[in-house]
Amino acid sequence: MSGKLAASLNRVRGNGEKTDPFQFFEVAHEPCHILTVRVLRGRNITKGRLGDYMDTPDPYLVVHIRTAPDGKKATKNIDNEINPEWDEELSYLLPPHEYLPIKAEINLMDANYAVDEKLGSVEFDVSTIPLEETVFKTFSFNEVGLPCQYIFKWTIFFVLCRCDQDIRSSLALCTEEKEFRSARKRSAFTAMRNTMVGGPRSLRETPTIAILGSGGGFRAMTGMSGAIKALSDSGILNCATYICGLSGSSWYISLLYANADFPEKGTTAINAEIRNNIASSPFWLLRPECLMRYSHRLHTKMKAGQPVTFTDFFGLLIGQTLLGPDRMETAKLTDFQEKIHGGKAPMPILTCLHVRPDMSAMTFHDWVEFSPFEIGMAKYGTFMKSKYFGSKFFMGVLAKEYEEYPLHFLMGIWGSAFSILFNRLVEKSKGIKPSNMSHNEDMRTILGKEIDQSLRDVPSKSKDDSESDSDEADSDDEEEYWDASEEEQIRKAEEALQSCITVINPSREYRAGKILNYMRGIAINRTYPISPFSPLSGGQENTIAEADEFQKIHEPMEVKKKKVHLVDAGLTFNSPYPCILRPQRAVDLIISFDFSGRPQEVCEPFKEILLAEKWARMHHLPFPKIDRTVYETEGLKECYVFQDHSDDRAPIIMHFVLCNILFRKYSKPGNLPVLLPGDTRGDFNIYDPKSPYSTFNFQYPNEAFDRLHELVEFNTLLHIETIKDQIRQCITLRRHSQARCSITLNDIRNSFHMSDKNKKSL
Repeated sequence: MSGKLAASLNRVRGNGEKTDPFQFFEVAHEPCHILTVRVLRGRNITKGRLGDYMDTPDPYLVVHIRTAPDGKKATKNIDNEINPEWDEELSYLLPPHEYLPIKAEINLMDANYAVDEKLGSVEFDVSTIPLEETVFKTFSFNEVGLPCQYIFKWTIFFVLCRCDQDIRSSLALCTEEKEFRSARKRSAFTAMRNTMVGGPRSLRETPTIAILGSGGGFRAMTGMSGAIKALSDSGILNCATYICGLSGSSWYISLLYANADFPEKGTTAINAEIRNNIASSPFWLLRPECLMRYSHRLHTKMKAGQPVTFTDFFGLLIGQTLLGPDRMETAKLTDFQEKIHGGKAPMPILTCLHVRPDMSAMTFHDWVEFSPFEIGMAKYGTFMKSKYFGSKFFMGVLAKEYEEYPLHFLMGIWGSAFSILFNRLVEKSKGIKPSNMSHNEDMRTILGKEIDQSLRDVPSKSKDDSESDSDEADSDDEEEYWDASEEEQIRKAEEALQSCITVINPSREYRAGKILNYMRGIAINRTYPISPFSPLSGGQENTIAEADEFQKIHEPMEVKKKKVHLVDAGLTFNSPYPCILRPQRAVDLIISFDFSGRPQEVCEPFKEILLAEKWARMHHLPFPKIDRTVYETEGLKECYVFQDHSDDRAPIIMHFVLCNILFRKYSKPGNLPVLLPGDTRGDFNIYDPKSPYSTFNFQYPNEAFDRLHELVEFNTLLHIETIKDQIRQCITLRRHSQARCSITLNDIRNSFHMSDKNKKSL
């Protein structure tokens, strides 16, 4: 082994040092070109002697390139001037052209109070412009029958250049997350040494811990509040690097990090705030005055050229309920950067799915992860800065930046299952048993039926969503609103709102979340492995999944679509394992809280983690074997520990289950003092049909909140020593195993996905 290679490998093994093997992995996309059209001047722009006598032209120029997003742009008009001096620049994003012509239609217009008049038009093939060169053109136009002195002329410079991408194409973590990990590693090292006996002796021995919360509506949000309080009070939260959420748990994480008191003052303030906010039903916000305010917001967004669906409305409803009217106006995901600056708190990661309207989410989906720094899909190695989410991109270049989405809109996406099931929620709030649903009906089955129908109700050739044809890449999204009357715009917004909130024969078309496609125009020749250095095991793809489960998850998305659908990640499995199983994050211990619904409390509690195991196996990710027989031998208990003793690379998983066993009898963990006679606070069933903890319930009286919050806090504190034992186990593994959460030389040599050239560069 050469000295250079050995030195590089040592840094790779160090986990957190400068060399990152994932940065050498090729994620290649075609470059985008930017065409700058500089309109200089016009000469002799006239409508003839009589026409000029009646009205001297107010000329402006419109340049329309159909293969470009936002392809129709115009100069300003200059009043009463036949020899205008514009000197304006118009910019267009274009795909690399080889042999196909790219036509620019150039129209000379006269601005009028009523209808603008076209004075002349020419076409120019911009594909003839050499790259990195400037072309000077003078265009002339002469109306048939006019004397030769009435020849219009205008002069334009064309410049075609390569354009840097605003999307980061890489399998490596972003620089900001790497810096956070380095700072958090030092904080966690100190916290572990202060919290427990047998802590790490060095940063290399300090394990990376992730806390996961499942979906489950307000049940998951309330349960997560109890879990995080217990972890915070016991010092374990200070040892964690990541905290990840899905659906209901993501709401709690959002509220926690949006709270001014966190992390300095713990979780007490936000837990009390949530308790107060969910004591009354959010459906009082469906009053006419609230609906008018929401309708105005949706109309404003639609007019700006962004898609509007019921997810927007549901996000407003959730934001008003949980964040409150003041904070929902200002809270944003990027604000969380300050909360974790210098490693002060675990980094939050929230999740949803990208799905296709022509197949079920269980068959095809892409996991989308949201962090304070970036939002993206690891499957394609493409990530954008969080503030750009919802902006318009073309071939990885920011074509039009919109204001950063508010946090409540993201909360609507993360928990969009409940927007899809809105009818059922309204029926339940009125005391009506939701139609066609039993208490024991599987939530994913319900959602699967609803979302599949929602997406299939979208017209196959919707103007919103249509694929670009060969000669028009963008029909100009804004145009559809510019050309509409004010009444038509309002009608569209109200239609979107009414179709989602009515309980009589509602249309499903608007229920699935929709955003502008940030992958639009990017040439995807392949998808990328979540773990490119893991050995491949033959045949797993064909044997691990059942029926159509995950059948097409390795297929690429449709990049020609202008807009894409995002839905609740609980449609696949109800815990956000994919974002934390990425080997770049090198997680040693996963503390997972599963608040998923079960027909009865005594039912086997492994359904979601078994699906996560299947997903991990299909992506060749180390994952401990989930032994279902442990339920038969040990029965139902608050926490199960899963570890793969034959593979040091697999994380240890602590699977916390929502159940009420010891909490019925004892007031607090530790010495387990028995409850006083007559104290029945702990005597309740979580999954009883009459309990308030149904996934569809969005109102928890204070007593219901307190019971569930204290139950999960109790169960977590009951196993704090077990958590510490597993942390010590991870420290031991790191101390004695060089392969623990590291990339070795053999991994690099044996990778099927890395080029020989890049292998040699390590």
